[in-house]
Amino acid sequence: MTLTTKFKKDISTLRAAVDKEIFLDVKNPKLYKKVKKYYEKEGLVKFTGDHFNDYDIMIEVIAEDLASTYSQTANPHATNSEFDGYR
Repeated sequence: MTLTTKFKKDISTLRAAVDKEIFLDVKNPKLYKKVKKYYEKEGLVKFTGDHFNDYDIMIEVIAEDLASTYSQTANPHATNSEFDGYR
């Protein structure tokens, strides 16, 4: 299960944390703990035990996961010829 499927309803909050609009651990500590636990359970991240360092690591990984999800949603088979009629 990916981050975006597991936390589908929280994507906007996660995006705000990545964009540094909020501090996830302050604004939504429950979600912060759930996401951290998700990464630990999946074995995707090795946390250091230092709260501030772990927060930075997690935000970087969330950013990567969100970026990879959005890049995958584009149609890889689309070509410019599909738009030729709109010139």
